[in-house]
Amino acid sequence: MLSFIRALPFVGIALLGAYGAHSFIVGQLNSTIEKQQMQIEQYVTQNTALQAAAEINESTIKSLEESNSRQIEQITTLTVQSNEYQRQAEEAMAIFKDHNFTILARRKPNLIEDRANNATRAVFDSVEDDSRDISQLDEVKRNENKDN
Repeated sequence: MLSFIRALPFVGIALLGAYGAHSFIVGQLNSTIEKQQMQIEQYVTQNTALQAAAEINESTIKSLEESNSRQIEQITTLTVQSNEYQRQAEEAMAIFKDHNFTILARRKPNLIEDRANNATRAVFDSVEDDSRDISQLDEVKRNENKDN
């Protein structure tokens, strides 16, 4: 028993050392846990932001795809119209090629000249009307911009 009493201070010192080491290790582990919890919170916030950005990107992609398909339809329509206008122009050129309007104009000057003048007048009137409409639209847009 005497040896046990003599060894008691050493055992006490060993226990205090072990307790100190245990407290030190547990403190470091608690510190690591707190840092990891803060990182997890930060990652959750970033994940939420990234999910919102992904949703916005998806909706943007869908709208761009819809816009692209509308543009393809419009281009197809314009191509068909352009081909029709080209065909009409070729028909008109064939008519001009097949007829000698110079001889006809010399034989019946009023016939060709009146038709040409009337057609030219109609085209110029149409251009003036379109220009007036566009000018009015531009003026309306300028007024709207001033109001805003």
